[in-house]
Amino acid sequence: MCGLVVVAVTGAGGCALLPKPRVAVPSSVPTSGTLTEPESDTTLTSCDVDVAFGTLEAKVRVHNGNSRSRADYNGMVKFRDEAGNDVGTANFSANGVGAGETRPVPVSEEYSGLERDKPKHVKCKLDMLLKNNDETNG
Repeated sequence: MCGLVVVAVTGAGGCALLPKPRVAVPSSVPTSGTLTEPESDTTLTSCDVDVAFGTLEAKVRVHNGNSRSRADYNGMVKFRDEAGNDVGTANFSANGVGAGETRPVPVSEEYSGLERDKPKHVKCKLDMLLKNNDETNG
């Protein structure tokens, strides 16, 4: 049995002091808190075609799920007709979205096909989503 005896520290007895284990912190842990992926931060909230003007329209909601850093978002909305054919694409961006901030992003593109083929209804799909975290300016 060991007690608080100087013998344990000098090594003259049979006890040894065990060093505290080191806690390893992975280098991949972000310094600015939680960072989220663009797919979880970006949602389509509406998708339509304005038949009178021939405009393909969508609304995207960007919610920066980061705990501390601002982020810039870029992506594309693909518009498809009722048969599933691509009828247009439109790029969007939302820059400087603060941590925890939600921002609506209107997206529109003129329909460039033949007038007789203009869709009356469209479906939308998000594509090529990118997010750039600005960890220096949280």
